[in-house]
Amino acid sequence: MTDPGAGKEEFDDFAQSYQDVMRESAKGLGYDAYFDEYKIKEIARFLQGEGRCGDGFRFLNFGCGIGKSEPFIRSYFPKASICSVDLSRETVIAATQNNKTLSDVEFRAFDGVNIPFEGGFDVVLIANVLHHVPFDQHEAVAKSIYGKLNKNGLLFVFEHNPYNPITRKVVNACAFDKNAVLLKPGYCGRMLGRAGFAWKSLRFTLFFPNLLGIFRPLEKFLSSIPIGAQYYFVCRK
Repeated sequence: MTDPGAGKEEFDDFAQSYQDVMRESAKGLGYDAYFDEYKIKEIARFLQGEGRCGDGFRFLNFGCGIGKSEPFIRSYFPKASICSVDLSRETVIAATQNNKTLSDVEFRAFDGVNIPFEGGFDVVLIANVLHHVPFDQHEAVAKSIYGKLNKNGLLFVFEHNPYNPITRKVVNACAFDKNAVLLKPGYCGRMLGRAGFAWKSLRFTLFFPNLLGIFRPLEKFLSSIPIGAQYYFVCRK
């Protein structure tokens, strides 16, 4: 198996410049808090449909980076206990500092596979992480998450859509994506099935850049069209 620590130094280098790198790579398309919030909003929408949004539960952010999602997780799920992990120690330090005012949030560095928290989780988010993970390690990561989910726990996997030309352009321009290999939705779904997830729902998202943001309410009607900038799976244990 590929060394699970491979690439962590690369992300250490971007711990302080992550925001600037993202803005530069998405120049002309717009990069703002909307793109950080929408994933959590999608999770909240799904949990609301199940009547679980107000519950206190354990939430794991697998690959938290500099901690941009945690304020939104706390906002949408005020009763949740939040645990966040990342391969890069420098980004974990930055994430901890960026979220020092939030309660019941803990950040830890890890080896990329083995989750360093005791007990199970009700919701796990892995957002735009797998395209940085070597293909021969994907299944091990998914199985590790499967093993940490409580009964009926949910995994949300967000990834860039390789069929979208704008997505490919942005990824190619992003300094910390230079070694990224985008995952086709079909491959991702099969890999999650091999890891043990029996139920999977696929949705495509981010059809409109900032310039066309007025049309974003229409995205809920376009989720089956495979041209969104990103896609995500919802998987149940």
